[in-house]
Amino acid sequence: MEDEYYSESILIPTNDKSGDILWLEHNPPLSQVRKNASKWNGYYLLLIHGMEGSTESHYMVSAGKEALNRGYGVVRMNLRNCGRGLGLAKKPYNAGQSEDIETVLQYIYKHFTKSIFVSGFSLSANMVVKFFGEKRQHYAKAFSATSPPLDLKRSCDFIDSRAGNFYRDHFLDTMKEKVTSGIYDIPDKIKERVLRSKSFFDFDDFFTAPIAGYANVLEYYNICSGLKYLGGIKIPGLLVHADDDPVVPSEVWHEIRWNSFPLLQTVLTEKGGHVGFISDTSPDNPEGRWLPRILLDFFDSQIK
Repeated sequence: MEDEYYSESILIPTNDKSGDILWLEHNPPLSQVRKNASKWNGYYLLLIHGMEGSTESHYMVSAGKEALNRGYGVVRMNLRNCGRGLGLAKKPYNAGQSEDIETVLQYIYKHFTKSIFVSGFSLSANMVVKFFGEKRQHYAKAFSATSPPLDLKRSCDFIDSRAGNFYRDHFLDTMKEKVTSGIYDIPDKIKERVLRSKSFFDFDDFFTAPIAGYANVLEYYNICSGLKYLGGIKIPGLLVHADDDPVVPSEVWHEIRWNSFPLLQTVLTEKGGHVGFISDTSPDNPEGRWLPRILLDFFDSQIK
């Protein structure tokens, strides 16, 4: 994305006194860096990637480009130890780390604008739902959540099943690489146990949950699942899911009584995979990615 759009890196500390650092990529409104560009609409969009992604994940880049071309400023956030932020945190990210969203929103609110939207994908989509359902200052005017694993235990069971083997193995390999690299300060005995994990459940039980301060993995899943926070959301939101998602079980989505949450709009598609949503290319849409248009149409509709 840096090849086409001006970008600056911003490093900010987390607010948990751990010394961990979050690496952000800031793409200012095009009117501030280009002549004859669309006028800034006064808003910024915060984009947050999914599991083992980064600021350069395809959906982050495509949504960022769409937002910039429509007159927004954009901040793309790396979760702890992701992307260019690898090695800058002693703790890993997790599905309930909503305090990091607050830290970044505070920065945008103070330095760029008080008119902010938030868009989370995959794991961070759950984190975004949790954040906006919690009783805290939210800073943002609206949000979107794409492919959210709203029930973490059932999502874990699904990805640990035969149907999710490919994704389980891929994600476990990359997460274990980080543990092996030594960026986390954990005893060798625990490290060995973590590296022997054969399932997502075991990895979260041996590593993610205890290092985040939870008593066990089931407590982590229960407290951090976005499903239980839907009723507390006080701002407009858009949630997007595909029935053929190979990572997040659709049964959870279909069991939710969405009409009980009037502030939430939903888009359920038959096809789309997990944060994919690709169709045939066209002159209007050369990459074939239609998700960014849906997201930005929603955010455009929320501008006052």
